[in-house]
Amino acid sequence: MHEFEWGFLIVNYLFLGGLSAGLFFVSALASWLQQREDSDYSAIARAGALLAPWPVALGSLLLIFDLGNWWRFYKLFLHFRWQSPMSIGSWLLVVFTGIAFANCWAWVPADVKRTLLARVKLPEAWAGFPVNARILAAIGFPMSIGVAIYTGVLLGAVQARPFWNTNLVAQMFLFSALSSGCAALLIALSLRRQQLDSIQLRFLYTIDVCLISLEFFIVLPYLIHGELSVEAVRQSLALVLGGPYTVAFWVFFLGIGLLLPLAIEVWELAPAVFSGGSLHHNRRLTVLTAALVVFGGYMLRYIFVYAGQSSSFH
Repeated sequence: MHEFEWGFLIVNYLFLGGLSAGLFFVSALASWLQQREDSDYSAIARAGALLAPWPVALGSLLLIFDLGNWWRFYKLFLHFRWQSPMSIGSWLLVVFTGIAFANCWAWVPADVKRTLLARVKLPEAWAGFPVNARILAAIGFPMSIGVAIYTGVLLGAVQARPFWNTNLVAQMFLFSALSSGCAALLIALSLRRQQLDSIQLRFLYTIDVCLISLEFFIVLPYLIHGELSVEAVRQSLALVLGGPYTVAFWVFFLGIGLLLPLAIEVWELAPAVFSGGSLHHNRRLTVLTAALVVFGGYMLRYIFVYAGQSSSFH
Protein backbone atom coordinates (compact mmCIF):
# COMPACT_ATOMS: atom_id res chain seq x y z
CA MET A 1 0.00 0.00 0.00
CA HIS A 2 1.30 3.47 -0.91
CA GLU A 3 2.37 5.64 2.03
CA PHE A 4 1.35 9.30 1.86
CA GLU A 5 3.65 11.99 3.24
CA TRP A 6 1.00 14.66 2.70
CA GLY A 7 -2.46 14.01 4.10
CA PHE A 8 -5.61 15.84 5.05
CA LEU A 9 -3.76 18.67 6.80
CA ILE A 10 -2.13 19.62 3.50
CA VAL A 11 -5.40 19.19 1.59
CA ASN A 12 -7.12 21.55 4.02
CA TYR A 13 -4.21 23.99 3.96
CA LEU A 14 -4.25 24.21 0.15
CA PHE A 15 -8.03 24.60 0.14
CA LEU A 16 -8.20 27.22 2.91
CA GLY A 17 -5.34 29.28 1.47
CA GLY A 18 -7.03 29.32 -1.92
CA LEU A 19 -10.40 30.15 -0.36
CA SER A 20 -8.97 33.24 1.35
CA ALA A 21 -7.30 34.29 -1.89
CA GLY A 22 -10.63 34.01 -3.71
CA LEU A 23 -12.51 35.94 -1.03
CA PHE A 24 -9.97 38.77 -1.10
CA PHE A 25 -9.87 38.81 -4.91
CA VAL A 26 -13.63 39.30 -5.26
CA SER A 27 -13.75 41.76 -2.35
CA ALA A 28 -10.94 43.87 -3.85
CA LEU A 29 -12.59 43.83 -7.28
CA ALA A 30 -15.89 44.95 -5.76
CA SER A 31 -14.12 47.64 -3.75
CA TRP A 32 -12.65 49.19 -6.89
CA LEU A 33 -15.84 48.88 -8.92
CA GLN A 34 -17.49 50.83 -6.12
CA GLN A 35 -15.98 53.94 -7.69
CA ARG A 36 -18.64 53.84 -10.39
CA GLU A 37 -21.68 55.93 -9.52
CA ASP A 38 -24.11 53.36 -10.94
CA SER A 39 -22.71 50.48 -8.89
CA ASP A 40 -23.18 49.44 -5.28
CA TYR A 41 -20.93 46.53 -4.41
CA SER A 42 -20.20 47.60 -0.84
CA ALA A 43 -21.89 44.52 0.66
CA ILE A 44 -19.68 42.23 -1.44
CA ALA A 45 -16.53 44.21 -0.63
CA ARG A 46 -17.31 44.24 3.09
CA ALA A 47 -18.28 40.55 3.36
CA GLY A 48 -15.19 39.44 1.43
CA ALA A 49 -12.90 41.64 3.51
CA LEU A 50 -14.34 40.40 6.81
CA LEU A 51 -14.10 36.73 5.80
CA ALA A 52 -10.81 36.65 3.87
CA PRO A 53 -8.16 36.46 6.64
CA TRP A 54 -9.63 33.60 8.67
CA PRO A 55 -9.32 30.59 6.31
CA VAL A 56 -5.69 31.34 5.43
CA ALA A 57 -4.82 31.87 9.10
CA LEU A 58 -6.34 28.49 9.97
CA GLY A 59 -4.68 26.85 6.97
CA SER A 60 -1.29 28.22 7.97
CA LEU A 61 -1.71 26.74 11.45
CA LEU A 62 -2.48 23.36 9.89
CA LEU A 63 0.64 23.64 7.75
CA ILE A 64 2.77 24.41 10.83
CA PHE A 65 1.43 21.34 12.65
CA ASP A 66 2.07 19.20 9.57
CA LEU A 67 5.78 20.07 9.77
CA GLY A 68 6.19 17.63 12.67
CA ASN A 69 8.30 19.71 15.06
CA TRP A 70 5.89 22.62 14.76
CA TRP A 71 7.81 24.86 17.18
CA ARG A 72 10.63 25.14 14.61
CA PHE A 73 8.45 26.77 11.97
CA TYR A 74 10.19 30.11 12.56
CA LYS A 75 13.26 28.74 10.74
CA LEU A 76 11.34 29.14 7.48
CA PHE A 77 11.69 32.90 7.94
CA LEU A 78 15.35 33.11 8.93
CA HIS A 79 16.36 33.14 5.28
CA PHE A 80 14.72 33.93 1.96
CA ARG A 81 15.55 31.60 -0.93
CA TRP A 82 14.13 32.80 -4.20
CA GLN A 83 14.83 29.38 -5.79
CA SER A 84 12.62 27.61 -3.24
CA PRO A 85 8.83 27.56 -3.80
CA MET A 86 8.40 26.76 -0.09
CA SER A 87 10.39 29.84 0.97
CA ILE A 88 8.61 32.13 -1.48
CA GLY A 89 5.24 30.73 -0.49
CA SER A 90 5.90 31.10 3.24
CA TRP A 91 6.72 34.79 2.91
CA LEU A 92 3.85 35.31 0.48
CA LEU A 93 1.41 33.80 2.97
CA VAL A 94 2.68 35.99 5.82
CA VAL A 95 2.42 39.20 3.79
CA PHE A 96 -0.98 38.29 2.34
CA THR A 97 -2.38 37.32 5.75
CA GLY A 98 -1.21 40.63 7.23
CA ILE A 99 -2.83 42.60 4.42
CA ALA A 100 -6.03 40.56 4.72
CA PHE A 101 -6.29 41.26 8.46
CA ALA A 102 -5.59 44.97 7.94
CA ASN A 103 -8.25 45.10 5.24
CA CYS A 104 -10.66 43.26 7.52
CA TRP A 105 -10.05 45.84 10.28
CA ALA A 106 -10.67 48.65 7.80
CA TRP A 107 -14.21 47.37 7.16
CA VAL A 108 -15.14 46.81 10.83
CA PRO A 109 -17.60 49.50 12.01
CA ALA A 110 -16.10 52.07 14.42
CA ASP A 111 -18.41 51.14 17.33
CA VAL A 112 -17.51 47.46 16.97
CA LYS A 113 -13.81 48.38 16.90
CA ARG A 114 -14.15 50.30 20.16
CA THR A 115 -15.99 47.39 21.78
CA LEU A 116 -13.35 44.86 20.68
CA LEU A 117 -10.50 47.08 21.86
CA ALA A 118 -12.15 47.58 25.23
CA ARG A 119 -12.52 43.82 25.71
CA VAL A 120 -8.83 43.17 25.07
CA LYS A 121 -7.85 46.29 27.06
CA LEU A 122 -6.19 48.15 24.18
CA PRO A 123 -6.31 51.94 23.68
CA GLU A 124 -9.54 53.14 22.10
CA ALA A 125 -7.47 55.39 19.84
CA TRP A 126 -6.61 52.31 17.80
CA ALA A 127 -10.18 52.34 16.52
CA GLY A 128 -9.32 55.42 14.48
CA PHE A 129 -6.08 54.00 13.11
CA PRO A 130 -5.93 55.22 9.50
CA VAL A 131 -6.44 52.22 7.20
CA ASN A 132 -7.51 52.86 3.62
CA ALA A 133 -9.49 49.86 2.39
CA ARG A 134 -9.13 50.83 -1.26
CA ILE A 135 -5.33 51.04 -1.06
CA LEU A 136 -5.20 47.72 0.77
CA ALA A 137 -7.42 46.22 -1.91
CA ALA A 138 -5.04 47.44 -4.60
CA ILE A 139 -2.01 46.01 -2.79
CA GLY A 140 -3.68 42.76 -1.83
CA PHE A 141 -5.27 42.09 -5.23
CA PRO A 142 -2.08 40.78 -6.91
CA MET A 143 -1.06 39.13 -3.64
CA SER A 144 -4.31 37.14 -3.60
CA ILE A 145 -3.64 35.93 -7.15
CA GLY A 146 -0.12 34.96 -6.08
CA VAL A 147 -1.42 32.93 -3.13
CA ALA A 148 -4.01 31.20 -5.32
CA ILE A 149 -1.35 30.26 -7.89
CA TYR A 150 1.16 29.24 -5.23
CA THR A 151 -1.06 26.45 -3.92
CA GLY A 152 -0.67 24.80 -7.33
CA VAL A 153 2.99 25.75 -7.83
CA LEU A 154 3.82 23.96 -4.58
CA LEU A 155 2.68 20.71 -6.18
CA GLY A 156 3.94 21.40 -9.70
CA ALA A 157 7.46 22.03 -8.40
CA VAL A 158 7.78 18.37 -7.34
CA GLN A 159 9.30 16.96 -10.51
CA ALA A 160 9.27 13.38 -9.25
CA ARG A 161 5.45 13.27 -9.44
CA PRO A 162 4.24 13.21 -13.08
CA PHE A 163 0.63 13.83 -12.05
CA TRP A 164 1.70 17.27 -10.79
CA ASN A 165 4.59 18.13 -13.08
CA THR A 166 2.88 20.66 -15.39
CA ASN A 167 2.19 24.39 -15.07
CA LEU A 168 -1.47 23.65 -15.82
CA VAL A 169 -1.88 22.54 -12.18
CA ALA A 170 -1.09 26.07 -10.96
CA GLN A 171 -3.60 27.55 -13.43
CA MET A 172 -6.25 25.04 -12.42
CA PHE A 173 -5.74 25.82 -8.74
CA LEU A 174 -5.84 29.56 -9.46
CA PHE A 175 -9.28 29.55 -11.08
CA SER A 176 -10.59 27.00 -8.59
CA ALA A 177 -9.49 29.17 -5.64
CA LEU A 178 -11.03 32.34 -7.06
CA SER A 179 -14.26 30.51 -7.90
CA SER A 180 -14.45 28.96 -4.41
CA GLY A 181 -14.04 32.41 -2.83
CA CYS A 182 -16.79 33.82 -5.03
CA ALA A 183 -19.06 30.90 -4.11
CA ALA A 184 -18.33 31.38 -0.40
CA LEU A 185 -19.44 35.00 -0.74
CA LEU A 186 -22.65 33.89 -2.44
CA ILE A 187 -23.36 31.62 0.53
CA ALA A 188 -22.53 34.28 3.14
CA LEU A 189 -24.60 37.00 1.49
CA SER A 190 -27.53 34.69 0.75
CA LEU A 191 -27.77 33.64 4.40
CA ARG A 192 -28.22 37.22 5.60
CA ARG A 193 -31.64 38.53 6.58
CA GLN A 194 -31.33 41.27 4.01
CA GLN A 195 -32.11 40.13 0.48
CA LEU A 196 -29.19 40.19 -1.94
CA ASP A 197 -30.11 42.63 -4.69
CA SER A 198 -30.14 41.75 -8.38
CA ILE A 199 -27.07 43.82 -9.31
CA GLN A 200 -24.86 42.19 -6.68
CA LEU A 201 -26.16 38.72 -7.48
CA ARG A 202 -25.53 39.20 -11.19
CA PHE A 203 -22.02 40.45 -10.42
CA LEU A 204 -21.15 37.35 -8.37
CA TYR A 205 -22.83 34.93 -10.76
CA THR A 206 -21.06 36.43 -13.77
CA ILE A 207 -17.65 36.20 -12.12
CA ASP A 208 -18.29 32.64 -10.96
CA VAL A 209 -19.50 31.48 -14.38
CA CYS A 210 -16.36 32.95 -15.99
CA LEU A 211 -14.04 31.39 -13.41
CA ILE A 212 -15.65 27.95 -13.55
CA SER A 213 -15.53 28.03 -17.36
CA LEU A 214 -11.84 28.93 -17.28
CA GLU A 215 -11.19 26.14 -14.79
CA PHE A 216 -12.98 23.64 -17.04
CA PHE A 217 -10.92 24.72 -20.04
CA ILE A 218 -7.76 24.12 -18.01
CA VAL A 219 -8.88 20.65 -16.93
CA LEU A 220 -9.38 19.57 -20.55
CA PRO A 221 -5.88 20.60 -21.74
CA TYR A 222 -4.44 18.99 -18.60
CA LEU A 223 -5.94 15.63 -19.61
CA ILE A 224 -5.11 16.02 -23.31
CA HIS A 225 -1.55 17.18 -22.58
CA GLY A 226 -1.05 14.23 -20.25
CA GLU A 227 -2.27 11.72 -22.82
CA LEU A 228 0.18 13.15 -25.39
CA SER A 229 3.08 13.27 -22.94
CA VAL A 230 5.67 10.70 -21.88
CA GLU A 231 4.74 7.23 -20.65
CA ALA A 232 5.06 8.11 -16.94
CA VAL A 233 2.58 10.98 -17.28
CA ARG A 234 0.12 8.79 -19.22
CA GLN A 235 0.37 6.16 -16.50
CA SER A 236 -0.24 8.76 -13.80
CA LEU A 237 -3.42 9.90 -15.58
CA ALA A 238 -4.68 6.33 -15.35
CA LEU A 239 -5.31 7.12 -11.67
CA VAL A 240 -8.31 9.22 -12.80
CA LEU A 241 -9.01 7.36 -16.05
CA GLY A 242 -10.12 4.03 -14.66
CA GLY A 243 -7.95 3.99 -11.55
CA PRO A 244 -8.80 4.49 -7.85
CA TYR A 245 -9.56 8.23 -8.21
CA THR A 246 -11.80 7.97 -11.26
CA VAL A 247 -15.12 8.39 -9.42
CA ALA A 248 -13.75 11.19 -7.25
CA PHE A 249 -12.46 13.07 -10.31
CA TRP A 250 -15.27 12.58 -12.84
CA VAL A 251 -18.30 12.41 -10.55
CA PHE A 252 -17.51 14.44 -7.43
CA PHE A 253 -15.12 17.05 -8.84
CA LEU A 254 -15.92 17.47 -12.53
CA GLY A 255 -19.61 16.52 -12.43
CA ILE A 256 -21.02 17.64 -9.08
CA GLY A 257 -18.41 20.27 -8.21
CA LEU A 258 -17.90 21.93 -11.59
CA LEU A 259 -20.32 21.25 -14.43
CA LEU A 260 -23.53 20.98 -12.37
CA PRO A 261 -23.14 24.35 -10.59
CA LEU A 262 -21.99 25.92 -13.88
CA ALA A 263 -25.17 24.71 -15.59
CA ILE A 264 -27.38 26.00 -12.75
CA GLU A 265 -25.71 29.41 -12.66
CA VAL A 266 -25.94 29.80 -16.46
CA TRP A 267 -29.61 28.74 -16.34
CA GLU A 268 -30.35 31.40 -13.71
CA LEU A 269 -28.17 34.10 -15.26
CA ALA A 270 -29.09 33.70 -18.95
CA PRO A 271 -32.68 35.09 -18.83
CA ALA A 272 -31.51 38.28 -17.09
CA VAL A 273 -28.61 38.72 -19.53
CA PHE A 274 -30.70 38.27 -22.68
CA SER A 275 -33.77 40.17 -21.48
CA GLY A 276 -31.89 42.90 -19.63
CA GLY A 277 -34.19 42.41 -16.65
CA SER A 278 -33.42 41.73 -13.00
CA LEU A 279 -32.03 38.44 -11.75
CA HIS A 280 -34.39 36.62 -9.40
CA HIS A 281 -32.79 35.25 -6.27
CA ASN A 282 -33.76 31.82 -4.97
CA ARG A 283 -31.76 31.69 -1.75
CA ARG A 284 -31.87 27.91 -1.32
CA LEU A 285 -30.81 27.23 -4.88
CA THR A 286 -28.05 29.85 -4.69
CA VAL A 287 -26.66 28.41 -1.44
CA LEU A 288 -26.84 24.85 -2.82
CA THR A 289 -25.11 25.81 -6.06
CA ALA A 290 -22.39 27.77 -4.30
CA ALA A 291 -21.85 24.92 -1.82
CA LEU A 292 -21.29 22.56 -4.77
CA VAL A 293 -18.62 24.92 -6.13
CA VAL A 294 -16.84 24.98 -2.75
CA PHE A 295 -17.14 21.19 -2.55
CA GLY A 296 -15.61 20.89 -6.02
CA GLY A 297 -12.70 23.11 -4.98
CA TYR A 298 -12.01 20.88 -2.01
CA MET A 299 -12.27 17.69 -4.08
CA LEU A 300 -9.79 19.07 -6.62
CA ARG A 301 -7.16 19.47 -3.92
CA TYR A 302 -7.98 16.11 -2.32
CA ILE A 303 -7.58 14.31 -5.65
CA PHE A 304 -4.37 16.06 -6.62
CA VAL A 305 -2.67 15.68 -3.24
CA TYR A 306 -3.39 11.96 -2.98
CA ALA A 307 -3.28 10.91 -6.64
CA GLY A 308 -0.10 12.90 -7.18
CA GLN A 309 1.68 11.02 -4.42
CA SER A 310 0.63 7.74 -5.98
CA SER A 311 2.40 8.65 -9.23
CA SER A 312 6.12 8.59 -9.92
CA PHE A 313 8.66 8.53 -12.72
CA HIS A 314 10.23 5.10 -13.13
